[in-house]
Amino acid sequence: MGEKVLALPRNRKLDVLRFAPSGRSFAVGAAVALLAGGLYGLARETSMFAVRGIEIEGATPALASQVKQELHSYHGRSLVAVDAAAVAQRVDSLPAVRSSVVDRAFPHTLRIRVIPELPVAVLRRGRGSWLVSVRGRVIGPVPRGSHQRLPRIWLPSTTQIDVGAFLGDQSGVLAARSLAALVGSRFRHRIAFVRALDGQITLGVRGGLEIQLGAPVELRLKIAIAASILPTLALPSQGGPDYLDITVPERPVAGRNPQPGG
Repeated sequence: MGEKVLALPRNRKLDVLRFAPSGRSFAVGAAVALLAGGLYGLARETSMFAVRGIEIEGATPALASQVKQELHSYHGRSLVAVDAAAVAQRVDSLPAVRSSVVDRAFPHTLRIRVIPELPVAVLRRGRGSWLVSVRGRVIGPVPRGSHQRLPRIWLPSTTQIDVGAFLGDQSGVLAARSLAALVGSRFRHRIAFVRALDGQITLGVRGGLEIQLGAPVELRLKIAIAASILPTLALPSQGGPDYLDITVPERPVAGRNPQPGG
């Protein structure tokens, strides 16, 4: 029995031209491209999509006001022409802003989502006071005696402090960053000051007790241990210890420093 073979047509040429766009199609495509370009240019240069409102999300009313003031010049500009990256750079330059995301909400709104800097302490240098973020960035000056719930970081009188910049004083930066361990923790005692001396972190609890945390490692663990021990200790004024040493988390030690002349 012979094999069945599929016979193919011979000498049939593929008609390529019938797949190619016609001259009319080219003309229509070119017209559409020209129209789109014209509309884009019109949108950039006219008030068709002019910025009429700036919405701020994630910021306090005071910070939102600062952002709007910074972007005031964008009112009336076309959203099509707005450079979102340039807007974000201007917003991020504000001392109280950590980062931002810019959206163009057509037809007339510029929307900014802000992540603020997290203030964790008050810097003190002489009679001056400044808020500092958990990253060690100077947020801005504050009245002396304000923000009582935030710990103080005392700096040498020669320390350069520039609003919006990161602290050049490494001890101050280390002290501020160490406070990140308190964020979201169950530590309920108010911290009067934080000190970073020779790379060793000390927290001063209101009432006179100092918590010695040692090197800035395992800080969350050390804070958790301190939080569990403090309720069992009497205040220094009541004869209790004046320091709690958690330099070695496995061996916390509480005691009193020798009194001068004692």
